[in-house]
Amino acid sequence: MKKSLSLITILLMSLLVTPIHAADESEKTPSVYYKIEEPFTINFVNQSQKRARYLQIKVALMASSQEAMDSAVLNLPMIQDELRTLFSQQTYESVTTIQGREKLDALATERVQKVLQEETGNSDIKKVYFTSFILQ
Repeated sequence: MKKSLSLITILLMSLLVTPIHAADESEKTPSVYYKIEEPFTINFVNQSQKRARYLQIKVALMASSQEAMDSAVLNLPMIQDELRTLFSQQTYESVTTIQGREKLDALATERVQKVLQEETGNSDIKKVYFTSFILQ
């Protein structure tokens, strides 16, 4: 009898836990991504002893909502200009290290958020990802 009571208690406890766990997972909203089709190509010839050196970066934006992404897409020309300016300010040596790339990634996210904050009053872009990073 005691075993049956223990088993029933365990089953009831597991039923109580399951709905709470499922509710937590359903509250998560998936991230929204937008891939900027045009790659950014930067020429480092003036910074590299007149040797032809190039950087090509493809970028994707991540937001937590479709509304935030729609706002970013509406302001895409400003975002692209801001990123192109940022990438042009880099030196070849600074982007050849992992630390340099990580710093550039963080700066790109900050710049995109700044543009959107100024233009829309909302900076809901969570991250800028480099989907391709080619140095030549």
